[in-house]
Amino acid sequence: MKNLFFKAIALVAIIVFNSGIYAQVKYYKGYVVMLKGDTLKGEIKKNIKKEFDNFTKAAYRKSEGGEIKTFNATKIKEYHVDGTTFVSRNIEGEQVFIKLISEGVVNLYEAQIEVYQMNELKIKSDFYMEKLGEVGPVKIKSGKFKKQVQEVMSDNEAIVKDLEEKKYDFDNIVEVFNAYNKSAKN
Repeated sequence: MKNLFFKAIALVAIIVFNSGIYAQVKYYKGYVVMLKGDTLKGEIKKNIKKEFDNFTKAAYRKSEGGEIKTFNATKIKEYHVDGTTFVSRNIEGEQVFIKLISEGVVNLYEAQIEVYQMNELKIKSDFYMEKLGEVGPVKIKSGKFKKQVQEVMSDNEAIVKDLEEKKYDFDNIVEVFNAYNKSAKN
């Protein structure tokens, strides 16, 4: 009887554990923009628990149960999933997906990379900015944040002043770009 009880507990644990794994990765409405500009509308796989996967590939299907096509950053321009845009850009000689965080005259992106720290693989985020009409994204370095951003946003005196007065810093980088892009639209 005890043996049957433990087997039942083990079975329940396995079912609960496995359902948790599948619940982390879901398909959401979205689309893929191909290199020639064609758009494939359907569903895109999004990994909520392991966000790094979203920076490495886009898994697309037309509808539930449909054939899954996987694209890396060399095969498509961008993809959109659940309100988030990932664009393909050349970062340090490698074509990768970066997440669009603030869109406007100066786009702000997040890139995630794997790094080894103390013999452990970790995920690190870097931020990049790209001004419309200029070539490629530029990495924003935390130590040079103020100088880099002031140069790119020099046409907005209020933001330059706020940067000087340290109202903005690397910790609230998204706020700076959103404020600049909002003012640039007006």
